[in-house]
Amino acid sequence: MFTLVLNVITMKKALNKYSFNGEGIGLLNTFPNIFKIILLPLLISFILLNLIPIDVLIARDFRNNQYLKSWKISDGEIFTIAYTHSVELTKVSEIYQIENGRIKLTDTYFKSYGAGLPATTEYKFEVTEDGFRIYDINEVVENLVYRTGAVRANHSILINGKEYKFLDFSQPREGVKLECDKISAFKYFTREGLKWLIEKILLNPMSH
Repeated sequence: MFTLVLNVITMKKALNKYSFNGEGIGLLNTFPNIFKIILLPLLISFILLNLIPIDVLIARDFRNNQYLKSWKISDGEIFTIAYTHSVELTKVSEIYQIENGRIKLTDTYFKSYGAGLPATTEYKFEVTEDGFRIYDINEVVENLVYRTGAVRANHSILINGKEYKFLDFSQPREGVKLECDKISAFKYFTREGLKWLIEKILLNPMSH
């Protein structure tokens, strides 16, 4: 019995010394403030970014639907796919517009007639300084797929004022499917932010 009482007294002394000496209480009291100042805003931001959807144009692997890249878009946005024709070896530009979450082909530019290029068309047609133009097409494209050129085609997409080479986000001869979608802001910034970090900082450290 005496040993039990002695152990209890010893335990109380240890608790008073290490847990309730003022410093321990101060540490416990400051934790809620740290949580409110730092962790709580981060938690709220995380929740909001997951709840806020944004409209994007997504590039996926045509075979397995794997995510390749995405761009923020808005209704009425215009983007261009440019490539070198495999037979004529002249530049072709196809212009699309986003309309109510769908992709619509509006114009096509090409440099010369030849194999694989239209000789006649039911749409409006004119000759410009950039070559031949077919316009007012306004056809919705349900499955927009391009195969990344391995040698000559050099596919690129011009969107939001910037040009992106297909070879920078896909493999040669890979089928790239483009479609409109909605994803959370958190998912978009995580994917594209990490890609930017890897490409610009980790893979090209000497450029910074």
